[in-house]
Amino acid sequence: MKDTLMKLKEVHSSSVLIILCGSSIRVYDEDANIVEYVSHVIGKEDVIVLKFKYLNKLMKRLRDHHISYVVLDSSNNYSLYEYYYTELNNYSKYLNRSKNYNFIRKVFIKIYNAIFGITINN
Repeated sequence: MKDTLMKLKEVHSSSVLIILCGSSIRVYDEDANIVEYVSHVIGKEDVIVLKFKYLNKLMKRLRDHHISYVVLDSSNNYSLYEYYYTELNNYSKYLNRSKNYNFIRKVFIKIYNAIFGITINN
């Protein structure tokens, strides 16, 4: 799985890879950070798992921010399900923003955990 994703990421280097896995969708690694930043969904260990019914909302959100994406179907040998490419691709800009956002969010989680004893999954 990891090898397949690495090869796909080489081909679609400046696009968010969304993988359809049965009745759910998965976004991995740095792409998951962008999805967390854009849609305010919190993932666990750089993986976001959403139900299939949220796919259209996620794609609309990515289109609104001019972020290219590729949706692949894992049940059909990772064939192309849907894609969106734009010349106004903001992938690298949102990648930098998302890294900073997620770093600050993790610091706040640690602070809240230390002060209030609140545990937040991450």
